[in-house]
Amino acid sequence: MKQTFTDLVSIMGRLGEFKRLLIGSVLVIALHQIALILVSVVSVWITTRLVSEDHPQLFLPFLVLFSLAIVHALCYLYDAWWSHQLAYQILARMRIDLYAAIQRIAPRGLSGRRTGDLTATAMNDMEQLEWFYAHTAPVAVAVLINTIIIESVLIALIGPLVLLVLISMVLPILMPWLLAPIQRKQGERVRAGLSSLKSLGLDSVVGARELYALGQREEHTRRVLEMSALVQRDKLAQATRKSIESAGSAFGAAAVSIAILAVLTGRVIEGTYPAQLLPVAIVLIGMATLPVLSLAGMLGIMGEVSSCAHRVNEILDAPDPLPSTVLDLPFVEGEKDAAVGESVTYRYEGEAALKEATLSVPGGRTVALVGPSGAGKSTFAHLLMRFMDPDSGSVRFSGHDLRGIDPDEHRLEVALVPQNGHVFSGTFRSNLLLADWNADDTMMWEALNAAGLEDLVKSLGGLDAPVGDRGTALSGGERQRVVLARAFLRQPRLLILDEPSANLDPELEREITESATRLRQGRTTLVISHRLASLADAESIWVLDSGRVVAHGSHETLKRDSADYRRILADQSDAES
Repeated sequence: MKQTFTDLVSIMGRLGEFKRLLIGSVLVIALHQIALILVSVVSVWITTRLVSEDHPQLFLPFLVLFSLAIVHALCYLYDAWWSHQLAYQILARMRIDLYAAIQRIAPRGLSGRRTGDLTATAMNDMEQLEWFYAHTAPVAVAVLINTIIIESVLIALIGPLVLLVLISMVLPILMPWLLAPIQRKQGERVRAGLSSLKSLGLDSVVGARELYALGQREEHTRRVLEMSALVQRDKLAQATRKSIESAGSAFGAAAVSIAILAVLTGRVIEGTYPAQLLPVAIVLIGMATLPVLSLAGMLGIMGEVSSCAHRVNEILDAPDPLPSTVLDLPFVEGEKDAAVGESVTYRYEGEAALKEATLSVPGGRTVALVGPSGAGKSTFAHLLMRFMDPDSGSVRFSGHDLRGIDPDEHRLEVALVPQNGHVFSGTFRSNLLLADWNADDTMMWEALNAAGLEDLVKSLGGLDAPVGDRGTALSGGERQRVVLARAFLRQPRLLILDEPSANLDPELEREITESATRLRQGRTTLVISHRLASLADAESIWVLDSGRVVAHGSHETLKRDSADYRRILADQSDAES
Protein backbone atom coordinates (compact mmCIF):
# COMPACT_ATOMS: atom_id res chain seq x y z
CA MET A 1 0.00 0.00 0.00
CA LYS A 2 2.82 2.39 0.85
CA GLN A 3 4.48 1.87 -2.56
CA THR A 4 1.16 2.44 -4.35
CA PHE A 5 0.62 5.70 -2.45
CA THR A 6 4.21 6.81 -3.08
CA ASP A 7 3.98 6.19 -6.82
CA LEU A 8 0.67 8.05 -7.10
CA VAL A 9 1.99 11.02 -5.12
CA SER A 10 5.02 11.13 -7.41
CA ILE A 11 2.84 11.84 -10.45
CA MET A 12 0.51 14.29 -8.69
CA GLY A 13 3.13 17.02 -8.87
CA ARG A 14 2.57 17.32 -12.61
CA LEU A 15 -0.92 18.70 -11.97
CA GLY A 16 0.55 21.89 -10.52
CA GLU A 17 1.98 22.79 -13.93
CA PHE A 18 -1.55 23.15 -15.34
CA LYS A 19 -3.52 24.74 -12.48
CA ARG A 20 -6.03 26.60 -14.66
CA LEU A 21 -7.01 23.46 -16.57
CA LEU A 22 -7.20 21.49 -13.31
CA ILE A 23 -9.45 24.06 -11.63
CA GLY A 24 -11.65 24.31 -14.73
CA SER A 25 -11.97 20.51 -14.92
CA VAL A 26 -12.87 20.23 -11.23
CA LEU A 27 -15.57 22.91 -11.52
CA VAL A 28 -17.30 21.44 -14.59
CA ILE A 29 -17.14 17.90 -13.11
CA ALA A 30 -18.70 19.14 -9.86
CA LEU A 31 -21.39 21.05 -11.77
CA HIS A 32 -22.37 18.22 -14.09
CA GLN A 33 -22.58 15.77 -11.15
CA ILE A 34 -24.73 18.15 -9.10
CA ALA A 35 -26.88 18.96 -12.15
CA LEU A 36 -27.48 15.26 -12.81
CA ILE A 37 -28.52 14.67 -9.19
CA LEU A 38 -30.81 17.70 -9.24
CA VAL A 39 -32.47 16.51 -12.48
CA SER A 40 -33.58 13.35 -10.63
CA VAL A 41 -34.58 15.25 -7.49
CA VAL A 42 -36.58 17.90 -9.37
CA SER A 43 -38.26 15.21 -11.50
CA VAL A 44 -39.44 13.39 -8.36
CA TRP A 45 -40.50 16.69 -6.80
CA ILE A 46 -42.62 17.52 -9.88
CA THR A 47 -44.21 14.05 -9.79
CA THR A 48 -44.93 14.34 -6.07
CA ARG A 49 -46.61 17.72 -6.49
CA LEU A 50 -48.60 16.43 -9.45
CA VAL A 51 -49.96 13.56 -7.36
CA SER A 52 -50.52 15.46 -4.11
CA GLU A 53 -51.88 18.81 -5.39
CA ASP A 54 -55.09 19.46 -7.32
CA HIS A 55 -53.80 22.30 -9.51
CA PRO A 56 -49.99 22.44 -9.17
CA GLN A 57 -48.09 25.29 -10.80
CA LEU A 58 -45.32 23.38 -12.63
CA PHE A 59 -44.04 25.87 -15.22
CA LEU A 60 -41.15 27.06 -13.04
CA PRO A 61 -40.16 23.52 -11.91
CA PHE A 62 -40.13 22.35 -15.55
CA LEU A 63 -38.06 25.40 -16.53
CA VAL A 64 -35.61 24.56 -13.75
CA LEU A 65 -35.54 20.92 -14.89
CA PHE A 66 -34.85 21.91 -18.50
CA SER A 67 -32.13 24.36 -17.40
CA LEU A 68 -30.48 21.69 -15.25
CA ALA A 69 -30.46 19.28 -18.19
CA ILE A 70 -28.71 21.90 -20.35
CA VAL A 71 -26.19 22.67 -17.58
CA HIS A 72 -25.49 18.95 -17.16
CA ALA A 73 -24.95 18.45 -20.90
CA LEU A 74 -22.69 21.50 -21.29
CA CYS A 75 -20.63 20.71 -18.20
CA TYR A 76 -20.30 17.08 -19.31
CA LEU A 77 -19.00 18.31 -22.66
CA TYR A 78 -16.47 20.65 -21.04
CA ASP A 79 -15.50 17.91 -18.56
CA ALA A 80 -14.62 15.56 -21.44
CA TRP A 81 -12.77 18.39 -23.17
CA TRP A 82 -10.82 20.02 -20.36
CA SER A 83 -9.99 16.91 -18.33
CA HIS A 84 -8.58 15.16 -21.39
CA GLN A 85 -6.75 18.30 -22.48
CA LEU A 86 -5.22 18.38 -18.99
CA ALA A 87 -4.23 14.72 -19.22
CA TYR A 88 -2.81 14.85 -22.74
CA GLN A 89 -0.78 18.01 -22.08
CA ILE A 90 0.75 16.38 -19.00
CA LEU A 91 1.42 13.14 -20.90
CA ALA A 92 2.98 15.06 -23.79
CA ARG A 93 5.38 16.75 -21.39
CA MET A 94 6.08 13.46 -19.61
CA ARG A 95 6.89 11.76 -22.92
CA ILE A 96 9.34 14.54 -23.73
CA ASP A 97 10.90 14.11 -20.28
CA LEU A 98 11.00 10.34 -20.75
CA TYR A 99 12.74 10.68 -24.12
CA ALA A 100 15.21 13.14 -22.57
CA ALA A 101 15.85 10.67 -19.73
CA ILE A 102 16.52 7.86 -22.22
CA GLN A 103 18.92 10.14 -24.09
CA ARG A 104 20.57 11.12 -20.80
CA ILE A 105 21.23 7.59 -19.56
CA ALA A 106 21.80 5.87 -22.93
CA PRO A 107 23.47 3.66 -23.81
CA ARG A 108 25.00 2.44 -20.55
CA GLY A 109 21.92 3.19 -18.45
CA LEU A 110 19.74 1.12 -20.78
CA SER A 111 21.82 -2.04 -20.60
CA GLY A 112 19.80 -4.95 -19.26
CA ARG A 113 16.49 -3.41 -20.37
CA ARG A 114 14.52 -5.10 -23.12
CA THR A 115 13.47 -3.01 -26.11
CA GLY A 116 9.91 -4.24 -25.63
CA ASP A 117 9.95 -3.04 -22.01
CA LEU A 118 11.11 0.43 -23.00
CA THR A 119 8.52 0.61 -25.78
CA ALA A 120 5.77 -0.54 -23.42
CA THR A 121 6.81 2.05 -20.83
CA ALA A 122 6.99 4.89 -23.35
CA MET A 123 3.64 4.06 -24.95
CA ASN A 124 1.36 1.70 -23.00
CA ASP A 125 2.34 2.59 -19.42
CA MET A 126 2.35 6.29 -20.22
CA GLU A 127 -1.08 6.03 -21.86
CA GLN A 128 -2.46 4.24 -18.80
CA LEU A 129 -1.64 7.31 -16.70
CA GLU A 130 -4.35 9.12 -18.68
CA TRP A 131 -6.86 7.43 -16.35
CA PHE A 132 -5.29 9.18 -13.39
CA TYR A 133 -4.96 12.66 -14.88
CA ALA A 134 -8.29 12.75 -16.75
CA HIS A 135 -10.59 10.55 -14.68
CA THR A 136 -9.22 10.35 -11.13
CA ALA A 137 -7.38 13.43 -9.86
CA PRO A 138 -9.94 16.11 -10.88
CA VAL A 139 -12.85 13.76 -10.09
CA ALA A 140 -11.51 13.19 -6.56
CA VAL A 141 -11.52 16.93 -5.82
CA ALA A 142 -15.00 17.35 -7.35
CA VAL A 143 -16.31 14.41 -5.28
CA LEU A 144 -15.03 16.04 -2.09
CA ILE A 145 -16.80 19.30 -2.95
CA ASN A 146 -20.06 17.59 -3.90
CA THR A 147 -20.06 15.33 -0.85
CA ILE A 148 -19.95 18.39 1.42
CA ILE A 149 -22.77 20.05 -0.55
CA ILE A 150 -25.01 16.96 -0.62
CA GLU A 151 -24.49 16.17 3.06
CA SER A 152 -25.34 19.76 3.99
CA VAL A 153 -28.61 19.61 2.01
CA LEU A 154 -29.53 16.21 3.47
CA ILE A 155 -28.89 17.40 7.02
CA ALA A 156 -31.28 20.28 6.37
CA LEU A 157 -33.91 17.86 4.98
CA ILE A 158 -33.54 14.90 7.31
CA GLY A 159 -31.34 15.87 10.24
CA PRO A 160 -28.42 14.00 11.86
CA LEU A 161 -29.83 10.67 10.63
CA VAL A 162 -28.33 11.50 7.25
CA LEU A 163 -24.84 10.95 8.63
CA LEU A 164 -25.52 7.27 7.92
CA VAL A 165 -25.20 8.18 4.24
CA LEU A 166 -21.51 8.76 4.87
CA ILE A 167 -21.17 4.98 5.21
CA SER A 168 -22.41 4.44 1.65
CA MET A 169 -20.13 7.26 0.48
CA VAL A 170 -17.04 5.94 2.22
CA LEU A 171 -17.44 2.27 1.25
CA PRO A 172 -16.73 2.71 -2.51
CA ILE A 173 -13.45 4.41 -1.59
CA LEU A 174 -12.62 2.24 1.42
CA MET A 175 -12.97 -1.08 -0.42
CA PRO A 176 -10.30 -0.33 -3.08
CA TRP A 177 -8.08 1.17 -0.39
CA LEU A 178 -8.29 -1.94 1.81
CA LEU A 179 -7.51 -4.14 -1.19
CA ALA A 180 -4.69 -1.86 -2.40
CA PRO A 181 -1.91 -4.45 -1.76
CA ILE A 182 -3.79 -6.99 -3.90
CA GLN A 183 -4.44 -4.28 -6.50
CA ARG A 184 -0.75 -3.47 -6.64
CA LYS A 185 0.33 -7.09 -7.17
CA GLN A 186 -2.32 -7.62 -9.82
CA GLY A 187 -1.36 -4.38 -11.57
CA GLU A 188 2.34 -5.31 -11.59
CA ARG A 189 1.56 -8.75 -13.03
CA VAL A 190 -0.68 -7.30 -15.74
CA ARG A 191 1.84 -4.63 -16.79
CA ALA A 192 4.77 -7.09 -16.70
CA GLY A 193 2.75 -9.60 -18.72
CA LEU A 194 1.75 -7.01 -21.32
CA SER A 195 5.37 -5.87 -21.57
CA SER A 196 6.57 -9.46 -22.10
CA LEU A 197 3.83 -10.00 -24.66
CA LYS A 198 4.96 -6.87 -26.50
CA SER A 199 8.56 -8.13 -26.52
CA LEU A 200 7.45 -11.50 -27.87
CA GLY A 201 5.39 -9.77 -30.54
CA LEU A 202 8.39 -7.63 -31.49
CA ASP A 203 10.54 -10.76 -31.73
CA SER A 204 7.89 -12.36 -33.95
CA VAL A 205 8.26 -9.55 -36.48
CA VAL A 206 11.95 -8.63 -36.23
CA GLY A 207 13.16 -12.22 -35.88
CA ALA A 208 10.70 -13.85 -38.28
CA ARG A 209 13.41 -15.14 -40.63
CA GLU A 210 15.46 -16.60 -37.79
CA LEU A 211 12.42 -18.31 -36.28
CA TYR A 212 11.60 -19.93 -39.63
CA ALA A 213 15.24 -20.83 -40.32
CA LEU A 214 15.68 -22.44 -36.90
CA GLY A 215 12.33 -24.23 -37.04
CA GLN A 216 11.18 -22.44 -33.90
CA ARG A 217 8.07 -20.75 -35.31
CA GLU A 218 5.64 -23.14 -33.57
CA GLU A 219 7.58 -22.98 -30.30
CA HIS A 220 7.57 -19.18 -30.40
CA THR A 221 3.84 -19.19 -31.19
CA ARG A 222 3.30 -21.45 -28.18
CA ARG A 223 5.15 -18.96 -25.95
CA VAL A 224 3.03 -16.10 -27.30
CA LEU A 225 -0.18 -18.04 -26.63
CA GLU A 226 0.98 -19.00 -23.13
CA MET A 227 1.80 -15.39 -22.30
CA SER A 228 -1.54 -14.24 -23.76
CA ALA A 229 -3.37 -16.76 -21.56
CA LEU A 230 -1.38 -15.62 -18.51
CA VAL A 231 -2.27 -11.97 -19.17
CA GLN A 232 -5.93 -12.90 -19.58
CA ARG A 233 -5.89 -14.82 -16.27
CA ASP A 234 -4.34 -11.83 -14.52
CA LYS A 235 -6.90 -9.48 -16.07
CA LEU A 236 -9.73 -11.83 -15.03
CA ALA A 237 -8.42 -11.84 -11.45
CA GLN A 238 -8.30 -8.05 -11.60
CA ALA A 239 -11.89 -7.87 -12.87
CA THR A 240 -13.06 -10.31 -10.17
CA ARG A 241 -11.49 -8.18 -7.45
CA LYS A 242 -13.15 -5.05 -8.88
CA SER A 243 -16.50 -6.88 -8.91
CA ILE A 244 -16.09 -7.78 -5.23
CA GLU A 245 -15.33 -4.13 -4.44
CA SER A 246 -18.39 -2.97 -6.37
CA ALA A 247 -20.64 -5.59 -4.76
CA GLY A 248 -19.51 -4.61 -1.27
CA SER A 249 -20.09 -0.93 -1.99
CA ALA A 250 -23.52 -1.59 -3.53
CA PHE A 251 -24.59 -3.72 -0.56
CA GLY A 252 -23.55 -1.00 1.89
CA ALA A 253 -25.35 1.70 -0.08
CA ALA A 254 -28.53 -0.41 -0.32
CA ALA A 255 -28.48 -1.22 3.41
CA VAL A 256 -28.10 2.45 4.34
CA SER A 257 -30.88 3.53 1.95
CA ILE A 258 -33.27 0.86 3.30
CA ALA A 259 -32.47 1.80 6.91
CA ILE A 260 -33.10 5.51 6.31
CA LEU A 261 -36.25 4.72 4.29
CA ALA A 262 -37.60 2.65 7.19
CA VAL A 263 -36.93 5.41 9.71
CA LEU A 264 -38.39 8.18 7.52
CA THR A 265 -41.46 6.07 6.67
CA GLY A 266 -42.07 5.62 10.39
CA ARG A 267 -41.81 9.38 10.90
CA VAL A 268 -44.29 10.01 8.07
CA ILE A 269 -46.75 7.56 9.68
CA GLU A 270 -46.25 9.31 13.01
CA GLY A 271 -46.84 12.65 11.31
CA THR A 272 -43.45 14.09 12.27
CA TYR A 273 -42.10 14.27 8.71
CA PRO A 274 -43.81 15.73 5.59
CA ALA A 275 -44.97 12.96 3.23
CA GLN A 276 -44.24 15.12 0.17
CA LEU A 277 -40.55 15.32 1.07
CA LEU A 278 -40.12 11.55 1.53
CA PRO A 279 -39.66 10.67 -2.20
CA VAL A 280 -37.33 13.65 -2.68
CA ALA A 281 -35.22 12.70 0.34
CA ILE A 282 -34.99 9.03 -0.69
CA VAL A 283 -33.98 9.91 -4.27
CA LEU A 284 -31.39 12.37 -2.98
CA ILE A 285 -30.00 9.73 -0.62
CA GLY A 286 -29.78 7.23 -3.49
CA MET A 287 -28.11 9.76 -5.76
CA ALA A 288 -25.73 10.95 -3.04
CA THR A 289 -23.30 8.15 -3.82
CA LEU A 290 -23.23 8.94 -7.55
CA PRO A 291 -20.14 11.21 -7.40
CA VAL A 292 -18.29 8.72 -5.20
CA LEU A 293 -19.18 5.80 -7.48
CA SER A 294 -17.75 7.69 -10.47
CA LEU A 295 -14.46 7.88 -8.56
CA ALA A 296 -14.62 4.31 -7.22
CA GLY A 297 -14.45 2.85 -10.73
CA MET A 298 -11.13 4.62 -11.25
CA LEU A 299 -9.81 3.64 -7.83
CA GLY A 300 -10.34 0.02 -8.83
CA ILE A 301 -7.41 0.24 -11.26
CA MET A 302 -5.11 2.37 -9.12
CA GLY A 303 -2.88 -0.64 -8.50
CA GLU A 304 -2.24 -0.95 -12.23
CA VAL A 305 -1.90 2.82 -12.66
CA SER A 306 0.59 3.06 -9.78
CA SER A 307 2.56 0.18 -11.31
CA CYS A 308 2.70 2.13 -14.59
CA ALA A 309 3.83 5.24 -12.71
CA HIS A 310 6.56 3.19 -11.02
CA ARG A 311 7.87 1.88 -14.35
CA VAL A 312 7.89 5.38 -15.84
CA ASN A 313 9.62 6.83 -12.76
CA GLU A 314 12.29 4.12 -12.93
CA ILE A 315 13.46 5.68 -16.19
CA LEU A 316 12.81 9.33 -15.28
CA ASP A 317 14.72 8.96 -11.99
CA ALA A 318 17.49 6.70 -13.32
CA PRO A 319 20.92 7.96 -12.20
CA ASP A 320 22.98 9.73 -14.82
CA PRO A 321 25.95 7.54 -15.83
CA LEU A 322 27.88 10.78 -16.41
CA PRO A 323 28.26 13.71 -13.99
CA SER A 324 26.13 16.71 -14.91
CA THR A 325 28.99 19.18 -14.48
CA VAL A 326 32.09 19.55 -16.63
CA LEU A 327 35.29 19.36 -14.58
CA ASP A 328 38.14 21.85 -14.83
CA LEU A 329 41.04 19.51 -15.67
CA PRO A 330 44.57 20.29 -16.92
CA PHE A 331 45.42 20.19 -20.62
CA VAL A 332 48.18 17.74 -21.65
CA GLU A 333 50.64 19.07 -24.24
CA GLY A 334 51.88 17.00 -27.18
CA GLU A 335 48.72 14.94 -27.72
CA LYS A 336 47.13 16.75 -30.69
CA ASP A 337 44.39 14.50 -32.16
CA ALA A 338 45.68 11.59 -30.06
CA ALA A 339 43.38 9.29 -28.08
CA VAL A 340 44.92 8.20 -24.78
CA GLY A 341 43.81 5.99 -21.93
CA GLU A 342 46.06 6.26 -18.88
CA SER A 343 45.82 3.75 -16.00
CA VAL A 344 42.14 3.22 -16.82
CA THR A 345 40.02 1.05 -14.55
CA TYR A 346 36.33 0.55 -15.21
CA ARG A 347 33.95 -1.75 -13.35
CA TYR A 348 30.62 -2.98 -14.64
CA GLU A 349 28.24 -4.69 -12.22
CA GLY A 350 31.10 -5.22 -9.78
CA GLU A 351 33.45 -6.83 -12.31
CA ALA A 352 36.50 -4.98 -13.63
CA ALA A 353 36.19 -4.66 -17.42
CA LEU A 354 39.46 -2.69 -17.59
CA LYS A 355 42.26 -2.86 -15.03
CA GLU A 356 44.93 -0.14 -14.94
CA ALA A 357 45.03 -0.18 -18.75
CA THR A 358 47.29 2.33 -20.50
CA LEU A 359 47.14 2.58 -24.29
CA SER A 360 47.19 5.31 -26.91
CA VAL A 361 46.33 6.10 -30.53
CA PRO A 362 48.70 8.76 -31.96
CA GLY A 363 47.10 11.61 -33.89
CA GLY A 364 46.37 10.77 -37.52
CA ARG A 365 47.47 7.14 -37.08
CA THR A 366 45.62 3.82 -37.24
CA VAL A 367 45.95 1.55 -34.22
CA ALA A 368 44.29 -1.83 -33.70
CA LEU A 369 42.93 -3.21 -30.45
CA VAL A 370 42.59 -7.00 -30.16
CA GLY A 371 41.77 -9.52 -27.50
CA PRO A 372 39.43 -12.40 -26.68
CA SER A 373 35.74 -11.79 -26.04
CA GLY A 374 35.27 -9.91 -22.77
CA ALA A 375 38.80 -8.51 -22.78
CA GLY A 376 37.55 -4.90 -22.57
CA LYS A 377 37.89 -3.77 -26.19
CA SER A 378 34.40 -2.35 -26.63
CA THR A 379 34.54 -0.92 -23.11
CA PHE A 380 37.53 1.20 -24.10
CA ALA A 381 35.74 2.28 -27.29
CA HIS A 382 32.72 3.36 -25.24
CA LEU A 383 34.99 5.27 -22.86
CA LEU A 384 36.44 7.10 -25.88
CA MET A 385 32.88 7.95 -26.94
CA ARG A 386 32.27 9.03 -23.35
CA PHE A 387 29.25 6.85 -22.90
CA MET A 388 30.61 6.48 -19.37
CA ASP A 389 33.61 7.62 -17.32
CA PRO A 390 36.39 5.44 -15.88
CA ASP A 391 36.35 4.62 -12.17
CA SER A 392 40.00 5.64 -12.03
CA GLY A 393 42.61 6.90 -14.45
CA SER A 394 41.88 9.23 -17.35
CA VAL A 395 40.74 9.07 -20.97
CA ARG A 396 41.90 11.97 -23.16
CA PHE A 397 41.49 13.17 -26.71
CA SER A 398 43.75 15.82 -28.21
CA GLY A 399 45.12 16.58 -24.73
CA HIS A 400 41.73 17.15 -23.10
CA ASP A 401 40.45 14.86 -20.37
CA LEU A 402 36.98 13.84 -21.57
CA ARG A 403 35.53 14.66 -18.15
CA GLY A 404 36.41 18.28 -18.90
CA ILE A 405 34.45 18.37 -22.19
CA ASP A 406 30.71 18.45 -22.75
CA PRO A 407 29.84 14.88 -23.93
CA ASP A 408 27.67 16.08 -26.83
CA GLU A 409 30.37 18.45 -28.09
CA HIS A 410 32.98 15.69 -27.90
CA ARG A 411 30.81 13.21 -29.82
CA LEU A 412 30.45 15.67 -32.70
CA GLU A 413 34.14 15.03 -33.40
CA VAL A 414 33.92 11.24 -33.10
CA ALA A 415 32.34 8.56 -35.30
CA LEU A 416 31.70 5.01 -34.11
CA VAL A 417 31.09 2.30 -36.71
CA PRO A 418 29.93 -0.72 -34.69
CA GLN A 419 29.71 -4.35 -35.68
CA ASN A 420 25.95 -4.16 -36.26
CA GLY A 421 25.23 -0.54 -37.05
CA HIS A 422 21.64 0.60 -36.70
CA VAL A 423 19.75 1.90 -39.71
CA PHE A 424 16.73 3.96 -38.70
CA SER A 425 13.31 3.64 -40.29
CA GLY A 426 12.96 6.27 -43.00
CA THR A 427 15.00 7.09 -46.08
CA PHE A 428 18.67 7.21 -47.05
CA ARG A 429 18.47 10.99 -46.66
CA SER A 430 17.04 10.89 -43.14
CA ASN A 431 19.68 8.37 -42.07
CA LEU A 432 22.56 10.42 -43.49
CA LEU A 433 21.31 13.68 -42.00
CA LEU A 434 21.80 12.16 -38.55
CA ALA A 435 25.53 12.64 -39.14
CA ASP A 436 25.25 16.26 -40.28
CA TRP A 437 21.95 18.16 -40.34
CA ASN A 438 23.51 20.83 -42.57
CA ALA A 439 24.66 18.41 -45.27
CA ASP A 440 23.45 19.13 -48.81
CA ASP A 441 22.72 16.56 -51.53
CA THR A 442 26.22 16.84 -53.00
CA MET A 443 27.84 16.02 -49.66
CA MET A 444 25.51 13.06 -49.15
CA TRP A 445 26.22 11.62 -52.61
CA GLU A 446 29.97 11.97 -51.95
CA ALA A 447 29.57 10.04 -48.69
CA LEU A 448 27.52 7.33 -50.41
CA ASN A 449 30.13 7.06 -53.17
CA ALA A 450 32.93 6.72 -50.63
CA ALA A 451 30.98 3.96 -48.87
CA GLY A 452 30.30 2.15 -52.16
CA LEU A 453 26.55 2.77 -52.03
CA GLU A 454 26.02 5.36 -54.77
CA ASP A 455 24.90 2.95 -57.50
CA LEU A 456 22.53 1.08 -55.18
CA VAL A 457 20.85 4.26 -53.93
CA LYS A 458 20.40 5.55 -57.49
CA SER A 459 18.85 2.24 -58.56
CA LEU A 460 16.39 2.39 -55.65
CA GLY A 461 15.19 5.90 -56.50
CA GLY A 462 17.68 8.28 -54.90
CA LEU A 463 18.18 9.78 -51.47
CA ASP A 464 14.47 9.70 -50.63
CA ALA A 465 14.14 5.97 -51.28
CA PRO A 466 12.85 4.12 -48.18
CA VAL A 467 15.20 1.80 -46.31
CA GLY A 468 12.43 -0.13 -44.54
CA ASP A 469 11.78 -0.61 -40.86
CA ARG A 470 15.22 -0.81 -39.21
CA GLY A 471 16.74 -1.07 -42.69
CA THR A 472 14.98 -4.34 -43.52
CA ALA A 473 14.84 -3.35 -47.22
CA LEU A 474 18.65 -3.63 -47.28
CA SER A 475 21.05 -6.54 -46.89
CA GLY A 476 23.44 -6.78 -43.94
CA GLY A 477 26.34 -5.44 -45.98
CA GLU A 478 24.24 -2.58 -47.37
CA ARG A 479 23.13 -1.57 -43.88
CA GLN A 480 26.76 -1.52 -42.79
CA ARG A 481 27.62 0.71 -45.74
CA VAL A 482 24.90 3.17 -44.67
CA VAL A 483 26.61 3.38 -41.28
CA LEU A 484 29.96 3.93 -43.01
CA ALA A 485 28.41 6.64 -45.20
CA ARG A 486 27.23 8.43 -42.05
CA ALA A 487 30.79 8.33 -40.75
CA PHE A 488 32.14 9.71 -44.06
CA LEU A 489 29.61 12.55 -43.91
CA ARG A 490 30.56 13.46 -40.36
CA GLN A 491 34.29 13.74 -41.21
CA PRO A 492 35.34 12.94 -37.62
CA ARG A 493 38.66 13.74 -36.03
CA LEU A 494 38.50 10.40 -34.17
CA LEU A 495 37.20 7.26 -35.87
CA ILE A 496 36.37 4.05 -34.00
CA LEU A 497 35.80 0.92 -36.11
CA ASP A 498 34.38 -1.84 -33.90
CA GLU A 499 34.63 -4.91 -36.18
CA PRO A 500 32.53 -3.29 -38.94
CA SER A 501 33.04 -6.21 -41.36
CA ALA A 502 32.30 -9.05 -38.92
CA ASN A 503 29.63 -11.62 -39.84
CA LEU A 504 29.85 -10.76 -43.57
CA ASP A 505 30.87 -13.03 -46.43
CA PRO A 506 34.49 -12.65 -47.66
CA GLU A 507 33.62 -10.53 -50.71
CA LEU A 508 31.46 -8.12 -48.71
CA GLU A 509 34.09 -8.07 -45.98
CA ARG A 510 36.73 -7.04 -48.52
CA GLU A 511 34.53 -4.25 -49.91
CA ILE A 512 33.60 -2.96 -46.44
CA THR A 513 37.26 -3.08 -45.41
CA GLU A 514 38.25 -1.05 -48.48
CA SER A 515 35.60 1.57 -47.65
CA ALA A 516 36.76 1.66 -44.03
CA THR A 517 40.37 2.06 -45.18
CA ARG A 518 39.41 5.11 -47.27
CA LEU A 519 37.51 6.53 -44.30
CA ARG A 520 40.41 6.30 -41.86
CA GLN A 521 43.01 7.95 -44.10
CA GLY A 522 44.58 10.92 -42.36
CA ARG A 523 42.53 10.69 -39.16
CA THR A 524 43.05 9.15 -35.75
CA THR A 525 41.57 5.66 -35.96
CA LEU A 526 41.05 2.86 -33.47
CA VAL A 527 40.26 -0.47 -35.13
CA ILE A 528 38.79 -3.26 -33.02
CA SER A 529 39.15 -6.42 -35.05
CA HIS A 530 40.37 -9.98 -35.25
CA ARG A 531 40.64 -9.87 -39.04
CA LEU A 532 44.17 -10.33 -40.33
CA ALA A 533 43.73 -7.72 -43.09
CA SER A 534 42.80 -5.04 -40.57
CA LEU A 535 45.60 -5.99 -38.18
CA ALA A 536 48.28 -6.05 -40.87
CA ASP A 537 47.33 -2.52 -42.01
CA ALA A 538 47.49 -1.09 -38.47
CA GLU A 539 50.63 0.87 -37.59
CA SER A 540 50.62 -0.65 -34.11
CA ILE A 541 48.48 -3.10 -32.15
CA TRP A 542 47.42 -3.24 -28.50
CA VAL A 543 46.54 -6.65 -27.06
CA LEU A 544 44.05 -6.86 -24.18
CA ASP A 545 43.27 -9.86 -22.01
CA SER A 546 40.91 -9.80 -19.00
CA GLY A 547 40.95 -6.01 -18.99
CA ARG A 548 44.74 -5.66 -18.94
CA VAL A 549 47.21 -4.64 -21.64
CA VAL A 550 49.38 -7.71 -22.22
CA ALA A 551 51.29 -6.72 -25.38
CA HIS A 552 51.92 -3.84 -27.78
CA GLY A 553 53.78 -3.57 -31.06
CA SER A 554 53.53 -4.03 -34.80
CA HIS A 555 51.86 -7.03 -36.39
CA GLU A 556 55.17 -8.72 -37.24
CA THR A 557 56.68 -7.98 -33.82
CA LEU A 558 53.70 -9.40 -31.96
CA LYS A 559 53.61 -12.50 -34.16
CA ARG A 560 57.19 -13.12 -33.15
CA ASP A 561 57.13 -12.12 -29.46
CA SER A 562 53.56 -12.46 -28.10
CA ALA A 563 51.97 -15.82 -27.38
CA ASP A 564 48.66 -14.07 -26.62
CA TYR A 565 48.63 -12.46 -30.06
CA ARG A 566 49.52 -15.70 -31.81
CA ARG A 567 46.67 -17.44 -29.96
CA ILE A 568 44.20 -14.76 -31.11
CA LEU A 569 45.33 -15.21 -34.73
CA ALA A 570 45.06 -18.98 -34.40
CA ASP A 571 41.54 -18.73 -32.96
CA GLN A 572 40.50 -16.46 -35.83
CA SER A 573 42.02 -18.84 -38.37
CA ASP A 574 40.12 -21.77 -36.83
CA ALA A 575 36.86 -19.77 -36.86
CA GLU A 576 37.25 -18.91 -40.55
CA SER A 577 38.06 -22.47 -41.50
